[in-house]
Parts: sequence; structure tokens; C-alpha cells
Amino acid sequence: MSFSIRRIFSNLFLSVVLEGSICMFYGRVFKNGKVVKTLEATFTDIDTENIDDKIIAYVKRQEDAYYAVYISLFYNDNFQGALPTLNKEEFEKYNIKTDDLLTISIDNFSVYADIVAVNKAKNLFGEGSIDLLYSPIALMFHEISKIGISENTSLYLYSMNDSAALAIFSKKKMKFATFFKLDKNDYTVSDESEFNKEDITDIDNLIVKDEEEMSSLDGLTSLDDIIQDEKPKEFEDLGYDINMPESKDVDASVSIFGRDMGMYRYIMSAIKEFYLNPLYDGDFIQDIVVFDSSRTSATFLQYIQTELFVETYVHQVDTLKSMNELMQKEISL
Repeated sequence: MSFSIRRIFSNLFLSVVLEGSICMFYGRVFKNGKVVKTLEATFTDIDTENIDDKIIAYVKRQEDAYYAVYISLFYNDNFQGALPTLNKEEFEKYNIKTDDLLTISIDNFSVYADIVAVNKAKNLFGEGSIDLLYSPIALMFHEISKIGISENTSLYLYSMNDSAALAIFSKKKMKFATFFKLDKNDYTVSDESEFNKEDITDIDNLIVKDEEEMSSLDGLTSLDDIIQDEKPKEFEDLGYDINMPESKDVDASVSIFGRDMGMYRYIMSAIKEFYLNPLYDGDFIQDIVVFDSSRTSATFLQYIQTELFVETYVHQVDTLKSMNELMQKEISL
């Protein structure tokens, strides 16, 4: 290993997740190649379009306290995604224009984002203040790589509090990917039976074709029935509660349920697109893998498993810590 003078000083690797009105920091201080200190901070009631002075002041204090500070940001702009091609000339057949588009290649697919939004994110705490941006799709692929890509046709979901990245792989190749953010309307519940109202007729028809041994898809378990069922072992092992978290705050409970329904709608919409759009040559999804950074309710996870007749697996992840580990590998001291 070559000598680096930076190694003998204290260097801070600081990762940031800004979701909704909350800004969270996690940092590790390295000296002589070892972690000598960790930092955590959370700021609430934040306006993402006008970062509060107290956050800027916090970052400035860290910059004054250490020899060098490297900052990574969870990049959650709406306009981003991934396509199963490395050729930008093929983007337009997926209705993605390449003007003002930034792309990176990962294996056999391309991750794209709006270059204007990327440049804005890099200046979040001041000009050039962000060293690295981590797309949720890239983070999802990092987690997939850690457990190994299945030979099955598998749906992967990287779940945050108000957003998620979704990808479908088949025969170890990415076929479809998207990113979505939940808006305030997704947290509103107008009818508690709305899960069961979701129109999945097209998907049901495809499942019947691929699963001819099933005599019928009638009588799908309702959400109320699921709540009464025994807790699934895979969720029990993770410490999940099968019911919604107990809360005396009715609004909070409704918000959690509304968030789950919003996530469900986006998942079903993505599956419909994959099955029905000939561009993706979609075949039957065999399992779902959730990388959960938001403590998604087990009721919701089991509901998806029951509705789609697929096994659902959950891996807990910590986005802030994952980003911090990745940036420490990418920036060598």
C-alpha cells in the first residue's frame, strides 16, 4: 500500500438521505485506516427546495472539524430509471429521450437520470458540496449482487419511506426497472377495502396461462383474513409484526396503511407494464425480494405474496450505512 498523508489525519465520510421533510446524516471518521468515531443527526420539518440554514451550519461544522469531509447523497429525483440496453440509440423505443440525459452502465443495462437534476443535487449544501450521488436503482443492484441474482424471473424492490426502486430480472438479466415516489395522496385512505378493488384482471389472466395446474384464482385472501392468519415464519424471524404497528394516533395508523396501498398500486402498475408491453417479453414472476429500509408492515408483504401467488423474501437494509460503506470503497485515502 502506498503512503498517503490523508490517512494520518481524520477524514469524515458522511452519507445523507433527504426524504419528505426529514434530513438524516450518518458519518464515520477514519484515521490511519480505522474508524475512530461515528456520527448521526436528524433534522425535521425540512423544505427540500430551500435547505435550512441549520443543516448548512451542521455540514460546515463537520468541514471545520476534520481534515477532509466526503459527502454522499441518496438521489431520489423523480426522473430516473434503468433500461435493458447499453445502446443509447435504443432508449427512444422505451419513450426515453436522450437529450440532457446522464447515463451509467451496470452489467447489461443502463441507469439514467436528468443531468439538470443531477447538477442541482450536487450543489445541495453549496456549490460542489456533494461528492457522490447514489441512485436507488444502483443501491438495489448492489444489494442484489450481495445475495446473488436468481435464475428465476424475480421482482426486486428497494423500499424507502416515501419512494422505491423496482426491477425485474429474468435469467440473471435485468428486463425492467423503474423508480417511483409516493405523494401525499398515496397516504390517504378513502376506503379500507381498496386493496381488494385493485384491477388486476390482465395479470390474473396471465397467471392462469402460466399456472394451468391451478384450478381457479377465485377466493383470493382478503386483507382482513390475512391479519387473522398465523404470522409467516420468514417475517417472524425478522421481528416484523403481522398487524399494523399499534398506535393511539389514528391518523398515523391510517397514514401507514395508506402508504402501503400506494406502494401496492405502483407495484401492480409495474407488473402490468412488464406483462403486457411486448418490449419486455415478460414471463411469469416467480418470487419477490424486498430490500427493506423502511420497516414495511408484514401485513402488506404477506398480502402481496398471497395475491400474486409468489414467495416473498425480505432483507433489511440501512441505506445510510450502505452508502457510507460504498463511498469509503470508492474514495481511497
